[in-house]
Amino acid sequence: MLVVFYTDNAGKCVLNAQLFFKRGKKNMTVANIEHDRDGVVWFTICRPEKRNAINFEVMDKLKETIKLVENDRQAKMLVITGTGREAFCSGGDLSQFQHLQAEGAKQMLKRMGELLYSLLTLSKPTVALINGAAMGGGCELASACDFRYAKSGSKIGFIQGKLGITTGWGGATMLFEKLPYAQALNILLRAERIQAETMQAYGWIDAVLPGNDLREECRQLLAPYVSQSVAVLRAYKLAAVEKWKSDEFRMRFFAEISRCAELWGSEEHAKAVQAFLQKS
Repeated sequence: MLVVFYTDNAGKCVLNAQLFFKRGKKNMTVANIEHDRDGVVWFTICRPEKRNAINFEVMDKLKETIKLVENDRQAKMLVITGTGREAFCSGGDLSQFQHLQAEGAKQMLKRMGELLYSLLTLSKPTVALINGAAMGGGCELASACDFRYAKSGSKIGFIQGKLGITTGWGGATMLFEKLPYAQALNILLRAERIQAETMQAYGWIDAVLPGNDLREECRQLLAPYVSQSVAVLRAYKLAAVEKWKSDEFRMRFFAEISRCAELWGSEEHAKAVQAFLQKS
């Protein structure tokens, strides 16, 4: 059920939408959308108990939000973040996806890959506001954004290799586009957790923030952008993403997804997932 309500004019938020779904006797909020007076749309993953992991419900909400930002003439930018101070996003919800076989995994990966491709080529500027650890698919989500701002001390990890798989939502393809070749390959092959400050030195993080009031710190960085008109922001963004709309790029992007799907049903991946879930 989608619930939409408005706050008064004194508040930062003029529109707030939350997606609820039933699990047992509880109503749970998986994501929150806020549209502020500066034209910034804030998308917050609300699954702190799962370290803001992405499940199918979050995918649905992200798809809806991308369409909203694309079509809303008042929307200037999209910021994606997570609830709490511990995790931005831990990637796909392995407790929900662990039993998928090759074909089912391919459909799940393609579904999220399509979303991240839409996010990558969105006609408005986008920001990943990394409020805590970003792991696995969480790094792929952040890579699809134009800018990445991280709370100081946050850990970043393209750790898919430690789980016996590769990036499966287009993350490697995007990383090779946004970082020098050797730097991107080093990050992917090492599959380690890296401090945000180090990732800033690599060029993946654009700004490291104190995190005392992360959203306000982000707003200050966005101020010069939102002072521009939607038309100007859109024109520059379209110029930037034109190169990613080619058939050749799409082929590389989705070939990556197919390769991950082939590894998904492997014994190595199954054992790694079981070990991960036992620690969680």
